[in-house]
Amino acid sequence: MSSARDVALEALRRANVQESSDGVEQKALQRALEAIHAGGDVVVGPWTGEVGFELMYWIPFLGWLAGQGLSGERVVVVSRGGAGLWYRHLASRYVDILDLISPDEFRERTAGKKKQYDHRRDLDVELVEKARARLGLDDGPVVHPSLMFRLFSGLWRGRAGVDLVESFASFRPLTRPASSERPPALPADYVVAKFYFSKAFPDNSANRAFVADMVRTVSRQAPVALLSTSVRLDEHQDYQGPSSSGVYVVNAHERPEQNLARQSELIAGGRGFVGTYGGFSYLAPFYGVPSLSFFSRRFGFEAHHLDLAHRVFDRLMPGGFLAIDRRAAALVDPAVSRWSARPLAGDETREQAEVGT
Repeated sequence: MSSARDVALEALRRANVQESSDGVEQKALQRALEAIHAGGDVVVGPWTGEVGFELMYWIPFLGWLAGQGLSGERVVVVSRGGAGLWYRHLASRYVDILDLISPDEFRERTAGKKKQYDHRRDLDVELVEKARARLGLDDGPVVHPSLMFRLFSGLWRGRAGVDLVESFASFRPLTRPASSERPPALPADYVVAKFYFSKAFPDNSANRAFVADMVRTVSRQAPVALLSTSVRLDEHQDYQGPSSSGVYVVNAHERPEQNLARQSELIAGGRGFVGTYGGFSYLAPFYGVPSLSFFSRRFGFEAHHLDLAHRVFDRLMPGGFLAIDRRAAALVDPAVSRWSARPLAGDETREQAEVGT
């Protein structure tokens, strides 16, 4: 029987990966494979980072590990904000970090760099121990996000392209929530808007004016569920817009431990998504929902993230994902009316996404 080291080396060879001098990619992949073949319950996480990295890198990497023998019956996912919805195809159990520590403590202890390169970080060790205690688990293997970050380090450091990620990732549509509880006043047929300020879309008067105008424009064609909150769990700040004719403000953070689940349900049940380019703009097409997003500083994000998103969604939902500079918005103004009047690619695209065809 081949060792995890041999399997890792062969997988890297097939992927044509040029390893770093310290062999960090091989070591990370080897440790991940050893964990999944060790037997017993496997704790996956804790994930404390950004939504975009979780959706485009971490969950697809776990999907690849599932193809190598990581059975969902053994997997315990540890993440935050009700993100367990995103792991239903991979795991049988989920522990929410915000059930283990308070939102304030989470924000304080995750401030700063978001990439989890060190599995020995005090917070991560503590969360794994608390998750095991909550479920009554014995000590066992852990697949920590640091393994994924180190495996893909060639991409982050400019030594490799997105082919590296595609070699060790399995991209598929997310399982749609069984139901979506809408706010009482929100009509059944709506578009979700989620704008927040970030490095790629900083908080300034031009961007605020653009968001206000975009929300008004879309609301003339369809009811808009504007996801907005004053509660912050990271460095991103939501756009705070008022309710008005056709605009229904939804505070998804009334229960912080369910905020991502709540937003996922609303996005999955919507006709379309419009917002800031980033994690939530990826979430929509993973649910088969057309996504239109904007940035205003291209150097506010790494180009390979957008390159990978185009590759993934061109396969999963052709024509269903578009991210552009807000200064080019006039080029798609005529399309916004048609897009918000009906699903971008028709019901057939969503049905195909749901079954993974």
